[in-house]
Amino acid sequence: MSKIDSITISVLISRLQSIAEEMNAHLVRSAFSTNIKVRKDCSCAIYSPKGNMVAQGEFIPVHLGVMVEAMKGVFREYPPDSFKPGDAIIHNDYCSGGSHLWDYMIFKPVFCKDRLIAFVGNTAHHLDVGGSSTRFNLPTVFEEGLRIPPVKIMEKGEIQDDILKIITANCRTSYEIRGDMMAQMSANYRGEEEIIELAKRYGSDKLLEYFEEILNYSERSMRRAIQDIPDGDASFEDYIEYDGIGKCLIKIKNRIKIEGNDIYLDFKGTGRPGRGGVNSPWALTKSSAYYAIKAVISPDIPTNEGAYRPIHLIKPEDESILNAQFPRAVGACTGSPSMRIVDVIIGALSKIVPEKTCAADGHWPELDIHGFDPGKNRLFAFYETYACGRGAKHDDDGADAHQTHMTNTRNAPIEIIEREYPIRVNRYILVTDSGGAGKFRGGLSIRRELTCLAPSTVSLILHRSEIGPYGLFGGYRGDTDSGGVLLEDESLAMFARDVKPGTKVFIQTSGGGGWGDPFDRDAEKVEWDVLNGYISLESARDKYSPVKIDKIPQNVFI
Repeated sequence: MSKIDSITISVLISRLQSIAEEMNAHLVRSAFSTNIKVRKDCSCAIYSPKGNMVAQGEFIPVHLGVMVEAMKGVFREYPPDSFKPGDAIIHNDYCSGGSHLWDYMIFKPVFCKDRLIAFVGNTAHHLDVGGSSTRFNLPTVFEEGLRIPPVKIMEKGEIQDDILKIITANCRTSYEIRGDMMAQMSANYRGEEEIIELAKRYGSDKLLEYFEEILNYSERSMRRAIQDIPDGDASFEDYIEYDGIGKCLIKIKNRIKIEGNDIYLDFKGTGRPGRGGVNSPWALTKSSAYYAIKAVISPDIPTNEGAYRPIHLIKPEDESILNAQFPRAVGACTGSPSMRIVDVIIGALSKIVPEKTCAADGHWPELDIHGFDPGKNRLFAFYETYACGRGAKHDDDGADAHQTHMTNTRNAPIEIIEREYPIRVNRYILVTDSGGAGKFRGGLSIRRELTCLAPSTVSLILHRSEIGPYGLFGGYRGDTDSGGVLLEDESLAMFARDVKPGTKVFIQTSGGGGWGDPFDRDAEKVEWDVLNGYISLESARDKYSPVKIDKIPQNVFI
């Protein structure tokens, strides 16, 4: 091995991350669907020739942890030495390390002078992959869409058009999905070009040595960060409120144990699988755990597979909602299970390192609308997750209207929604009183009201409609979420529904949990909140110190 240079390591860490981000920018610019080109629901990563993720950009957390396991699934079908220049693999199968069927992953080997030196890969969330138009309430994966095990979508530089034809023939929006997959393949080409340039600059042997050292560096850094935390043992539990078929409570329980420079996560006591699509494949459970631990313990360490080595997950002995077995439905796995896993891990860590944690974030509802657009004379598929309030910290209020934790997608501008879909947005506001009260207040949620302008099928899943996001150390829970389809008789229908043109749909998300006793909140902050509509005067009187509320002008009307 050549001498390892710490400066070169630092340069390569930054360069590899920038290559991943350049890949993602290329994907977004080339994509056809609004979900990818506007909401940026996609992620890119770089791997060593052994399949270890060495770099990723700051994209969608739920994608990136899964992509660690997905590459291992690819290798079970295609060992590293079986790849040839110009090959590419596509898959969306949770039995091979994937998550739900909507996330297509494409991986490409990188060769320099006929030597395998790396892999590049990406994930993109496609809005229609076949299956039922009602997305979340399906009993098995067979109804959810076309399941693609790891297969070659390119071989020796030639696109396998037969594979593309099978995929597009099973989708309502073939006019988008083909272009989006081509954008994914194009992004991998961009990453390949940049890594070959690195190999030419440093030499392939040296570059591969540095790949391994980058992984080791992140592992050492993570272990030092864990070592700085006192050994501890804590548990926390929360609930999933809807199993994809109907309302119910399914416990998510985590026990976290810190021993020296290792962390152990035990999910014993977690509930059985749901009847519908809220079940989590084990790869997604690991992804959520990796994110939560790293976000709390040391967010600044380069994010790669080495940083995850000190994190050990103990899989439940029996099948649970967190280790779904085939053919369980998993369509909502990136929502309910992933976020609740994060919630219970951060909740447990709050008992060990409180100042590194935050109260629970709101949990984004998911809205899916399928139908026929008469203006464009074609089928359409619309999907959004909605921003929520963030949980407060020990020294700051929670942020308002964020795509929290496991998602990191962008807000789709109203003008683009109304241009691309037969949908009108009637209202889009922050919700007064939605953040949990506390010494530091939880962030506010949002309310969005839509009108469907064409016959459509509406599917909505709410994740916090019964139990609001928890507060910490005396802080109140954030507000619950709500939503549904407003029917002609003014009743409310939830979950999945066929609707007529003119039907209205609303979504109100959950607020962030508060931190600390509300009576300890600074009087000027309470006054500011009331005067700016963050909390009502009535709520201020009910939850905060009467002495402080009496100082607020009484002619305030919010």
